[in-house]
Amino acid sequence: PRRVPCPRQLEGLCSFLQLSSCPEHLLGRFCSWLLALSPDLSYASAAVLAEQLFLARVLALTQPPSRHLMAALASFCSKYARPFCHVLVAPILREPAAAPEQTKLVCELVEECLEPEHVRLVL
Repeated sequence: PRRVPCPRQLEGLCSFLQLSSCPEHLLGRFCSWLLALSPDLSYASAAVLAEQLFLARVLALTQPPSRHLMAALASFCSKYARPFCHVLVAPILREPAAAPEQTKLVCELVEECLEPEHVRLVL
């Protein structure tokens, strides 16, 4: 069986591969590959990936997200909702000066991608 790297190794790998700055049009492909992994990623590994792939991009939004970013966020969120909420949604909701685009994005993702149990987690 394949051995999944621990979160610290995964963080190093993400940094080495510069995933936080990969072009947005590649995010969807990468997320499709992630969603096909078996077994599923651990909570900690999914949280590392959510942070590395999306956090800086979402925090930097000053205009509506690209369709590529939105599709990647939605697909990742659909499978790894808990780490997604913890790493991305919670920091934006806690930020008093969150940009309108960040808030709008979070609202769309919560409305369209999260199951009711995860919406309660967000609230």
